[in-house]
Amino acid sequence: MTTLTLSNISLSYGSRQALRDVSLVVPSGSLVAILGPSGCGKTSLLMALAGLVSIDSGTITVGSRELSSARHRVPPEQRGIGWVPQEASLFPHLSVGDNIGFSLPKGRRRTERVDELASLIGLSGFTDRAPGQLSGGQAQRVALARALAPAPDVLLLDEPFGALDSVLRHSLGRDVARILREQETTAIMVTHDREEALDLADFVAVMDNGRIVQVGTPLEIYESPATPWVASFVGDTVELEGTWKDDALNCQQCGAKDFCGPAENRLGCTGHVLCALGDVAATSQGAEPTSGDTVRVVVRPEWLVPSPSGISAKVRGVSYAGHDALVEFELTGHPERVRARIAAPFLPSVGQDFHLALRHPALVFPVEHHEGALA
Repeated sequence: MTTLTLSNISLSYGSRQALRDVSLVVPSGSLVAILGPSGCGKTSLLMALAGLVSIDSGTITVGSRELSSARHRVPPEQRGIGWVPQEASLFPHLSVGDNIGFSLPKGRRRTERVDELASLIGLSGFTDRAPGQLSGGQAQRVALARALAPAPDVLLLDEPFGALDSVLRHSLGRDVARILREQETTAIMVTHDREEALDLADFVAVMDNGRIVQVGTPLEIYESPATPWVASFVGDTVELEGTWKDDALNCQQCGAKDFCGPAENRLGCTGHVLCALGDVAATSQGAEPTSGDTVRVVVRPEWLVPSPSGISAKVRGVSYAGHDALVEFELTGHPERVRARIAAPFLPSVGQDFHLALRHPALVFPVEHHEGALA
């Protein structure tokens, strides 16, 4: 059981800075997803952790062992860190069993470890097969077992399901997360798939432009994003302009601020906001606005629900997705349009009159928040 700690890591390739003052703690036995757009520094971070590149400043430690600093770098083969690449990259001339046990000395213990891992990944009867006889998902399971064989202190997964079809990647992803937790393996998984990160990880670190801009549980990242950019990157959003109000005793949602405190799986409100959706409960993200301030209002489409007593609207478009749809509404008396996520059996038709209500505190940000995560 080992905790991985990154303290103020910076890394440059010539004049281009890939990592900027990155700090992160990966608790022992946990799975942390590094989520971010292409080119944000995710792969550079993995390479620094694996010892494949030197860092300019900061430290990387596993437990009490320092692996990297500006003056010192432990070689990759001595770091106790495993790697699962995007594609399995199995040795084609070796059997499945020999691939799994590649890093282990030959002997009875090696055979026992290979059999144990083959059983763990659900491929007990496959150890004598050639890699060419495996499906893509089976090959990736073997790559995972090979990385786990020497019992690494930390396991790095570099978009390990990116080459698989969507159905297989979700089922295999859940299996891999379960295996890692059963093995109590400290792991970092890089992905640009927000659903994958939110579904599989214990904690999510959102990256942009070489920085980590927010770290939290999947629920915290989705329900309480640090910036509008994080909000839109991890899920669909509706953004409106509003006016902050702090007269919480008149709050139509809850009656008083005292009853709006956060509880398990619920975000509390700190005031309310007047916007195109009406006078709604809201929570400020970051600096607390003062009453009357113009603010940026962000809500999730699924927080908008049909309600006979809600705000009047008209259906202007339906983006069907099978199980549900994003329905675009024109709000009566307002130029803004909003999108609500509505279950397929209850979909309205284009042109239909409708009524909407917000059933979750809106997120409120200062208007000066720009589109990028950080400048």
